[in-house]
Amino acid sequence: MRHVEALAQQLADVLAAQHELYGGVQRLLQQRRDAVGGADLERYSRLAIEEQRALAEVYALDTRRTALGVELATRLGLAKGASILEISSALPEGSRARLEGLRGMLKQRIEETRREGGILRAAAERLAQHMAGVLQTVRGALAQTGVYGRHGRVALGATVASTIDLRS
Repeated sequence: MRHVEALAQQLADVLAAQHELYGGVQRLLQQRRDAVGGADLERYSRLAIEEQRALAEVYALDTRRTALGVELATRLGLAKGASILEISSALPEGSRARLEGLRGMLKQRIEETRREGGILRAAAERLAQHMAGVLQTVRGALAQTGVYGRHGRVALGATVASTIDLRS
């Protein structure tokens, strides 16, 4: 049973580390959101790279969490795919309470991170659509004709070349 409690402690440590990492991802998402609001694409790109690094760490911890969960489930006589809630219910009270608390906090943090990511994605899409519209307008102005095509968008019209016949 001592080994089971040690594994439960390791699992709790992984959950706590994931909770912290997701907090960092949330901060990066907020900073990226601010970058989108300020149309600072260089900062946005730099923050996206940092976010990818943090998510790679989350993935590594998730792999570790899964391995610990399978090992704990096996030692407790549970199915290999047992959830953290099922595993914690088979543990002594102290370990159970800690795992269930961390599980709840992590679940909430993941949901908040997904929500923030959705908001950021929508803002980035709106900015991209706006920029596409600006580029269409500029392209139309440079082509010297602004013809509205289907769907109300500026489409390229034929370039008008005019000359004056000076011989007549």
